[in-house]
Amino acid sequence: MVAYLFTTTDPQGRSVSLTESCYTFHILVEHPDLSDINEIERTIRLPDFIAQDAVDAARLVYYRTYRRQPQRWLIKVVVEQSEIVYGTPQCQDHERLKIR
Repeated sequence: MVAYLFTTTDPQGRSVSLTESCYTFHILVEHPDLSDINEIERTIRLPDFIAQDAVDAARLVYYRTYRRQPQRWLIKVVVEQSEIVYGTPQCQDHERLKIR
């Protein structure tokens, strides 16, 4: 049985879930700076931008910027078949985020 840490709805009405397995074995291991589950959920619920993945058309990519003092961060969350499969934070202090 799959254990979900949360299920939320994106601005387009799509339901998106984060599994305990993805969070524990991918996000925490590969991207420990993104340990705050609330930031992941907020990125799905209130993204700055949603795009189709450049490599896999079945995936959607959610982006959101936020300030975590003293830096500005970009969160990228990748969703496939209503489940989060990837999440990463990136510090944006020296880069300009261009969203079109």
